[in-house]
Amino acid sequence: MASFVMLRSKVKDFKTWKTAYDAHASVRKEFGLSEEHVFKGADNSNEIVVLLKAADLKRAKAFAADPKIQEVISKSGVIGKPDVQFLEKA
Repeated sequence: MASFVMLRSKVKDFKTWKTAYDAHASVRKEFGLSEEHVFKGADNSNEIVVLLKAADLKRAKAFAADPKIQEVISKSGVIGKPDVQFLEKA
């Protein structure tokens, strides 16, 4: 069964956020996460949704809870706390 992590958030500036997000790809890979899709709002490019495929849902949850990850999220320009959903393909 495939597992996914969906992150939804607002960012200060999409280009700045995307640069920070791309630079962090190796860390996501270490946690068994691979990018499926990155979306930005059609009407507001500073609203983003990211869908990641998770090799292991437990590791994905550890990634989301890691304080180092929270620091990276904050520095990337994310406004507030991201909405994080853990999903399994039906």
